[in-house]
Amino acid sequence: MQSSSVTDSTTRLGRSDLTVRRIGLGAWPMAGITSLGVTDEDSIATIRRALDLGIDHLDTAYSYGKDGRSDRVIAAALHDRAERVVVASKVGAYLDSQGVWTKDARPESMLQQASEVRDRLRLETIDLMYLHAPDPNVPLSESADALKRIVELGWARWAGICNVNRPQLEDFHRRCPVVAVQTYFNMFQQESVEDLRDFCRSHSISIVVYWALMKGMLAGRMLRDHQLDPLDRRRNYPIYQGEQWQSAQDLLDRLRSKSQQLGCTVAQLVLAWTLAQPCISVALVGAKRPEQVEETARSMEFTLQNDVLATIDNWIADCKQHGAWKL
Repeated sequence: MQSSSVTDSTTRLGRSDLTVRRIGLGAWPMAGITSLGVTDEDSIATIRRALDLGIDHLDTAYSYGKDGRSDRVIAAALHDRAERVVVASKVGAYLDSQGVWTKDARPESMLQQASEVRDRLRLETIDLMYLHAPDPNVPLSESADALKRIVELGWARWAGICNVNRPQLEDFHRRCPVVAVQTYFNMFQQESVEDLRDFCRSHSISIVVYWALMKGMLAGRMLRDHQLDPLDRRRNYPIYQGEQWQSAQDLLDRLRSKSQQLGCTVAQLVLAWTLAQPCISVALVGAKRPEQVEETARSMEFTLQNDVLATIDNWIADCKQHGAWKL
């Protein structure tokens, strides 16, 4: 894929036989852990609307919600639908009794979680199973062998890994070949993909990114005077405060102007820019209501020319220089 434009709305994940649209639906908001106002009815309607719009890649995890909430709404949404859907999940982490995300990538835990995920989703085989994150208390080699075993058992067709640096990816891939690596990426946070890009390119591993809209900030609807709900956990992020907020809004002001000029929304502009970055195959976008996924799905319709991409890159560099972003 060239960095100059978005030319195709589909992509193949690594060396697998999985072909998906380049916008995928991330199910984390549907878990109702950090997102406010989540209902299962809205989540099911959102998934169904995504399918109607051609989104064919759903991303969930064992740890997405108490008692597998995101898995269960996906199962409910898919039970009477005939569309071909690629479902990805993750094992190696869970929510403890206090709702705290906890790593547990012991082989026995990963196998148990993979079995439960299949039951929750009502699927014999998951298309793509990731290790959610390396566990500092478990040798990465043991987690790799466990995920390879999950594939050998037929519980997953292909393997992937999330939230790793390059040395970790190299070590994992040697023991358990992966077709995709998932990491965070957005206009404010580009370092993780820069670290992985060369290795993924040389080994035909797809990069799947989340946080492309930085938890809603880069959707452009929160203006400079916006006040987050007192219960909104985003209030704890430095970029949502003080000078960093103002610097981010400086960039958003420019993106709002450009999106109006191009006849798209800010979110669509940001996602089109994201998909134009080298080696990024898929952007996962969370949603909890149908109208949110309607907007983001249409970002695949937009092609950004070289001059627009260069202008945006200059804006990002300029704003970052005048207000270093810490997330």
